[in-house]
Amino acid sequence: MKKKTVLAVSVLAVCFMFLRLQLCRKTQVMDAPVFSEQEIERIQTGRSPFGDEIQTELQVEGVKAAFEKEEGRYYIPKNMEEDYWKGSITSLADGTLASVAWLEDSAFQNMEEAIAGEHIFRCLIYNDTGYRTVSVLFTGLPVMRIDGNMGEEGAQIAVFDPVLSIRGGYQAEESLAYYNIRGNASKRFEKIGYRLELFYDDGKEGKDLSLLGMRFDNDWQLKAMYSDRSKLRDKLSVELWNQIAAQTETEADQGCRMEYLELIVNGEYRGLYGLVEPTDYKALGLDRTRDLIYKAGSDEWPDDGLFAQSEAEQSFVCAGIRIRQAGRTYIPGLWEPFRIFWNSGYELESEKDLRILYGCIDRQNFIDYALYYNAIAGVDNRFKNIIYSAVQNPDGAYTLRRIPWDQNYSWGDDFEQGEEKDIKNIRYNPELATKWLNEEVFRNMQKYDKRLSEDMRETWRGWRESFLKEELWKSYAREQMDYLVESGAFSRDTLRWPDSENVKGTEEIETYIDVRFSWLDNYLRDLSEQ
Repeated sequence: MKKKTVLAVSVLAVCFMFLRLQLCRKTQVMDAPVFSEQEIERIQTGRSPFGDEIQTELQVEGVKAAFEKEEGRYYIPKNMEEDYWKGSITSLADGTLASVAWLEDSAFQNMEEAIAGEHIFRCLIYNDTGYRTVSVLFTGLPVMRIDGNMGEEGAQIAVFDPVLSIRGGYQAEESLAYYNIRGNASKRFEKIGYRLELFYDDGKEGKDLSLLGMRFDNDWQLKAMYSDRSKLRDKLSVELWNQIAAQTETEADQGCRMEYLELIVNGEYRGLYGLVEPTDYKALGLDRTRDLIYKAGSDEWPDDGLFAQSEAEQSFVCAGIRIRQAGRTYIPGLWEPFRIFWNSGYELESEKDLRILYGCIDRQNFIDYALYYNAIAGVDNRFKNIIYSAVQNPDGAYTLRRIPWDQNYSWGDDFEQGEEKDIKNIRYNPELATKWLNEEVFRNMQKYDKRLSEDMRETWRGWRESFLKEELWKSYAREQMDYLVESGAFSRDTLRWPDSENVKGTEEIETYIDVRFSWLDNYLRDLSEQ
């Protein structure tokens, strides 16, 4: 009898806790109560609206939430795949802790629809004497805010992430930062990319944070994706290279990782961005005291005269090539590994030159890279937008490997053609799906390396049997597009940057994949049989 009584009491207790949990879910959002219109009116009775002199703010996990001034609304992320609320929202009025409550809204019952439809929720901030109603937009993407002047010390960033955080909870990070324009192309566009460097509260450099589930670092990049009309091409390209690099036995060819967020800078909505880990010494597992990183960032070609000039001037720049310093001072001979590669590869005229070239590059990596930019039709990744990882061997010589970056002209998108072409505009070019792309070094390798065609085909066959299947990449493109659209971010970016000519949907990319992969199957088979 006692056992039955205990069991009954236990069942009732569990039921009570379950009902209480459900009730809390219905009456609280981010630990703040949801009040009816009558309850809100009761709070307002006896209190006056705050005047302009009273500063109020919402906080998420104790960090000032991102506020967009033009529309007058806070941006707060919510994980769209979770039907419960993570994180706590609090408020300040004139710098002092205040109370906060949500106005009752039926949209809370269907947050997926509310997020996709950019529904505006209302929130009441109040204390003993006054109140203010503020607007909140829930987004399905993480959000970053940046406050402070670009190019000056003392700026501040905050990142809000309930979606990708490695901790699994609601991650809200705040840090002093320095930010500036990232990349030469950004200077030509209204929507610019940024480079971020994080600092400790005392101004000391090197504050490492894990953002959006990526590695701990103090150096980050924000890709504007202005000329990526689908906002998918960079993402797909990054993921594909990472799949390729995962097949090798070295870290020295690793690419970056990239995740989406929405960005607000000094209260201005800047749109959809890609937060990117830099491809640097840490990512590539390089020794900062011995190894080198060269970056080909433009179409300016070096030559012996320019190499000698850069060496004499102890310059880290030679034509379109730049050495990433890694905090080092100039050491004589820094250009020599790249000069040997350049002269043996770009000026390759004999089997002797080929042997010199193969003595300073990872041949398989160059095969991987050539097949990669052909898979994505990366028209802008043949000479430039390449990072060269140079690892010093025990004998003092260096081995160079290619790693891609900035792959926005890809997956069928091409430079705009014609007399009226605009460098900021690109167009889908179906002809790229049936065209082999080449560059000087690999063309020279094909001329003198008799086994190269067969090794290219074998590498491609291995990819096709594992990770390079049409349906896998079409499905991934649809998944990412759904994420951007359902979060509301895609439509907001399209409205903010109409000249970017965003294309909603994956039809172009899927058509390209269906044609391109099978065309390359046949091309590489025929090439190896010649």
